[in-house]
Amino acid sequence: MVELKNPLYETMALSTQTLHADHHLRETSEVSPSIGVTTNFVYGKDGVESNNYGAGQRYAYSREGRPNTTQVESVLSTAMEGHAVVFGSGLTSALAILLHYRPKKVAISQCYFGIRGVLAQYGAIAGAVQVVGAECPLDGVDLVWLESPVNPTGEIKDISCFAVRAHAAGAVLVVDATLSPPPLSFPFRQGADVIIHSASKYLGGHADLLAGVVVTRAPAVAADMRRTRAALGLGAGSLETWLLQRSLATLDVRVRQQAQTARRLVALLESFRRCSVTSTCHTPTPAELALGRRLASVRHGSLQLPAPWMAAQHPNGACGAVFAVSFASKAQALFVARQLRLHTFATSLGGVHSLVDWRHAVDPQAEPTLLRVSIGLEAFDDLAADWRQALTALDAHECAVAAKL
Repeated sequence: MVELKNPLYETMALSTQTLHADHHLRETSEVSPSIGVTTNFVYGKDGVESNNYGAGQRYAYSREGRPNTTQVESVLSTAMEGHAVVFGSGLTSALAILLHYRPKKVAISQCYFGIRGVLAQYGAIAGAVQVVGAECPLDGVDLVWLESPVNPTGEIKDISCFAVRAHAAGAVLVVDATLSPPPLSFPFRQGADVIIHSASKYLGGHADLLAGVVVTRAPAVAADMRRTRAALGLGAGSLETWLLQRSLATLDVRVRQQAQTARRLVALLESFRRCSVTSTCHTPTPAELALGRRLASVRHGSLQLPAPWMAAQHPNGACGAVFAVSFASKAQALFVARQLRLHTFATSLGGVHSLVDWRHAVDPQAEPTLLRVSIGLEAFDDLAADWRQALTALDAHECAVAAKL
């Protein structure tokens, strides 16, 4: 099979890589690759094992591979500095990792609740799996699963620290970097062994595809995962892989703007909260009280205490476009979610539309007072005005309720 990565593009900028890294695989004169919907391919003229799609490429049945999949894996491999394999969803990607490494003891940090469901299904197949916290001693641990930034707060973890601990224990470090794709982070540089993304989020970026990506350091591991994908039918469809490649072309500009807007909005909301607090040197005005006194907390990586590892892990100065806002009650959180006009009240994240999600609806362990916010491509000033009107409306509502008591 032809080499997925073209060395010509490995030192180029991300925006160039996502546009050109697969060009050595294309066999038509199309500027934009077309969607290949066929499920089977004509055998090569020199025999069933010979190449039948340009130099070095052979396809027989789409469950095993297709040109669209090969092309998008080429782009992802180059952009993520490894060897990428595309799956039908983020959760099937997680299952493929577990099936490859076959861990008996897994250390896992705070993470998306669906991962624990996959662990349970894997345990039903492979036998009991012991699960411990990633901050616990790693004696006997086979695999460490780290999510950074963390869903739903957007707070970040020190990948290099976990890599040292995992490798000292003889364990593999898997980093779920869904909330911080390139250009925001490159976890292999901090010592990760495997990177996983739900490609439905930022990599897809338009809320119109379902896919997952596993990126490994070793070509042999990627090859084994492709065999697993074919055997279990875990691949993404033709349309999904085509949509994913379309989206990757704008990944750099999308994610940079989303992260920058999120950072500014987090700072604004935190300023609302702080300015509503009475202190020896500050008495809030009525307007400041209306905007901030219902905010219990704002959480995001940009609000964490600065540490040297942060700049190395997030070289472009941004750690993601997802953050969390908490209120005093569930009722207040739901009021704001419904009052916001430019933040669609829906689940998921990473798309071009800003979203606000009440996570407790799908994850009972999530705080019922918490809203997860995913920033899209709307202008900062418009999103800021949206929060101002929603928080002001909440304060007026709470005051009216209190007046009736």
